[in-house]
Amino acid sequence: MSLRSRVLDVLNGPAVARIRFRFPIRGSHVTIAPQTFHHVARAIRLGQVTVRIPTDLAAGVAAQYNDVARTRADGTAVAANTLEVVSARGRMDEAYIVHEALHAAYDLLRTGLDGNAEEASAYVCTALYCRMTGLPRPRWANGPIYANAAEVARTLLSQYQKGDPGIPWVGEHEWRMLRAGVGFDPVYASGPGGIVTGWLLGQQYTHDG
Repeated sequence: MSLRSRVLDVLNGPAVARIRFRFPIRGSHVTIAPQTFHHVARAIRLGQVTVRIPTDLAAGVAAQYNDVARTRADGTAVAANTLEVVSARGRMDEAYIVHEALHAAYDLLRTGLDGNAEEASAYVCTALYCRMTGLPRPRWANGPIYANAAEVARTLLSQYQKGDPGIPWVGEHEWRMLRAGVGFDPVYASGPGGIVTGWLLGQQYTHDG
């Protein structure tokens, strides 16, 4: 099975079909639902998003979504709207795909939210996928961001288990802790994912469709 086919299987799979939540953003809210990921899957099938194996990701990075065109270290070009995935062979790989697919959805749908909330919500999706596929927590919930995302996922899963078909809100305290964990992390602190740049000033990643 090709990498592209495997990514499509993940985005159309049973775990993603259960992901649904909403979170507040500057007086409004954003809703994440299975259709969010199905939109990305449709864009992949139509050739609007390309799936490829990366050659120059930073150490420890398993997947990445490129919203704008870039030039790799070897001088070759990577087109915009490219989902780069190292592997799709295990549940952690699949969780990374879900995380990056949410970034793709925000880009394709031109969602107007700050980079900090974008990263935080992507980590919620990662945590939900890991929990719902039974991946042991020591294999993924390492570090403060994942630990905080796990708490957001826990509160959402408790709502799912009640059998309510509605879309639950993230827990307010858990969500703020996750946003703070993302914002202070050195990977995100100086960019749109940071506390000041993203959360307070509202800086966004590129959302040009």
